[in-house]
Amino acid sequence: MNPIQAIFFDVGATLLTPAEDEGATFSSLAGQLGIRVAVDEVARQVPLMYELYEQLYEQDDSFWSDNVRAKAIWIEMYEFLAFRLDIPQQLRRELAEAVYQYYFSPGAWVPYDDVLPLLELLQARGIRMALISNWDSTLALIIEGLGLSPYFETIIASADVRLHKPMPEIFELALDRLGLDAQHALHVGDHLYADALGAAAVGITPVLLDRRQRHTDYDGLRVASLAQVAALL
Repeated sequence: MNPIQAIFFDVGATLLTPAEDEGATFSSLAGQLGIRVAVDEVARQVPLMYELYEQLYEQDDSFWSDNVRAKAIWIEMYEFLAFRLDIPQQLRRELAEAVYQYYFSPGAWVPYDDVLPLLELLQARGIRMALISNWDSTLALIIEGLGLSPYFETIIASADVRLHKPMPEIFELALDRLGLDAQHALHVGDHLYADALGAAAVGITPVLLDRRQRHTDYDGLRVASLAQVAALL
């Protein structure tokens, strides 16, 4: 393997996770609108919401290259969740908007426990780092608000550059910004299609982060936690 000079990271479900259980957040925001819904009932319905996301993503993933379309997808998902919870129709949109706005705040997110140790180690070794994420234009503010921006030379949110993973252009943009050839970079992310296949298509070595062991048949580089990434260098 050629010497690795940089690592690109996905963000959601790779570096960051919601600060509190999504069911608790939804239930709390519903309560502010006078809607009582049990946290455990929300938790039972959340997987169905993410099944809808994957269906929408498979149909047309280009929504991530546009803030307006990305918002529309999330609103659709939260309204679907409200529907599954039998929340009155006239309140679903208002609740969906409230949930969507909540996740604009850095306080809505926390790094996984294995993030800071790896970033510190890579920084000490002189490995350059960047972010490539299917995210709206709030990404840079969230990363800065969490105190993580000093680790990354560039932060690429898909909606900001009107590109999205797995498009080769978004990975090539990161390479261009760092002045690197593809063989000198790794890309770490949790999504098989967007991250692993997208990076591989431009010659970047992909590392699939499989925290929940869903891709045991994947024959490329696969890690169960970010703690295992350093061993690949």
